[in-house]
Amino acid sequence: MRTDPATGGPPPTVTLRDVAAAAGVSKASASRALDPASQYVSSGMRARVLESARRLGYRPNTSARATTTGATAMVAVLVSDIRDPYNAEIVHGVIEQAGRSGLVATFAGTDHAIDDEIRVVRMMRSLRPHAMILTGARSGSTVSRTALEEELARYTQEDGRVVIAGDDELPFDTAILSRRRGASDLIAALFELGYERPALIRPEHDSVAAREWEDGIVDAARRLGMRFEYGSAVRAPMTRDGGYRAAEHLIEHRPRGMDVVIAATDAMAIGAMSAMRNAGISPGTEIGVAGFDDVQGTEDVTPTLTSVSLALARVGAAAVELALMEPAAVRRRVEFESRVVLRGTTPDRARIIR
Repeated sequence: MRTDPATGGPPPTVTLRDVAAAAGVSKASASRALDPASQYVSSGMRARVLESARRLGYRPNTSARATTTGATAMVAVLVSDIRDPYNAEIVHGVIEQAGRSGLVATFAGTDHAIDDEIRVVRMMRSLRPHAMILTGARSGSTVSRTALEEELARYTQEDGRVVIAGDDELPFDTAILSRRRGASDLIAALFELGYERPALIRPEHDSVAAREWEDGIVDAARRLGMRFEYGSAVRAPMTRDGGYRAAEHLIEHRPRGMDVVIAATDAMAIGAMSAMRNAGISPGTEIGVAGFDDVQGTEDVTPTLTSVSLALARVGAAAVELALMEPAAVRRRVEFESRVVLRGTTPDRARIIR
């Protein structure tokens, strides 16, 4: 337990007044600087106050702030599948940024279904979190989507904040992934390496995220003259096992000239690599493989997996930052650039042929 060096007893409580004095500002200015949602503080003053608070060990009373605003110091994250590394990376970013902002992050699963999201939103509203962050792909009818929007709108009318982390599909502040552009850039990079006949492992559930990814691939492939043979696209669950079974199907029915398998997620791509090995096919040598998301672990498989980095942890952090801003008349959209990462599963085809 920490002690006061002077008395040997418990350390004195550091107050906001102490922080203000150490930073050379008024108590009111220190309060604004420590509030992540405040937009009326210079960057220099905020940095000075934060450094003083860190040095003195000051901890803001988030419970008192919650009592004042009527909300709890909590961010509720609705996750379609916490086992999916894609969601896990975003959640990691949310946890870190929430902690830095004096908030606690809590989570609830929705299994990709809009109706489940509606149920969870209603439950979370009773807990009065400061914000709800929705992440992951979702599927459901137009009626269900409208009902979800209405339920979230009711929550915002109660002074709650809603942020979407991932895809631009709901009318709330959004930290957006450039999924379509990333898919298009991946195809262009593979084409330059000599790949001409791709096969796709697509998500089994239709969603905005799935359509963005597939449209980016198909449009770029057609523009470059790459050819999709009959049966060269297979739907599968967005898991390692889903990718394994989809690759088994592709191997069995072997579309003519298939030279690269492109999966909608890295987990699916890694499953496809295992299926290839079990069929006596060397991934990256006989058939190229590419994933999407560039989650942790893509550099640890053999050969290392080509993927598209989406800066997922930064997206989660940005979602928290958006949640701490005051509501605006026009919704905010923060877009993150994607980056193709070429690795061992997609070597230059010309070198392989020689």
